[in-house]
Amino acid sequence: MGSGGTDDADAGWGTAPGAGGVALVSEEITAVRVTALRHEVTAAARAAGLVGDGLEDFVLAVHELVTNVVRHGGGSGELRLWRHRDLLTCQVSDDGPGLGETAVALPSPGEVGHRGLWLAQQLTGGLMIDNSGQGTTASVTARLSLRRTANEGV
Repeated sequence: MGSGGTDDADAGWGTAPGAGGVALVSEEITAVRVTALRHEVTAAARAAGLVGDGLEDFVLAVHELVTNVVRHGGGSGELRLWRHRDLLTCQVSDDGPGLGETAVALPSPGEVGHRGLWLAQQLTGGLMIDNSGQGTTASVTARLSLRRTANEGV
């Protein structure tokens, strides 16, 4: 199922809102919403506790996945961001033609583009790609440094 990711249960791939996670963002992806989505993801990830370079890296990785939906995945899709304990996960899905057997690797220096999935993999705690159904679903994760309060349950 994965490409460049991990199937480790601790990585949060199987954790979704409704399974003990806290939904932070659930929005439609369209070309006109790319910038707004980047701002929403930034604000939600920051509020969840992601800061500094980790925040910037995670937002850039999500942005690469979102722009892939617009450019290669039929032009629209869905973005879901959630937190489960100390793990932040963003899942981007589309109903496009799918990736086929795509290896996530850095293209040769002379090749223009085709670095988005590689960047997403490098900048986050992992990249998982699911091509098993209609379209493509890609997820990235980041670990949070939690400052828990006494009444915070997640």
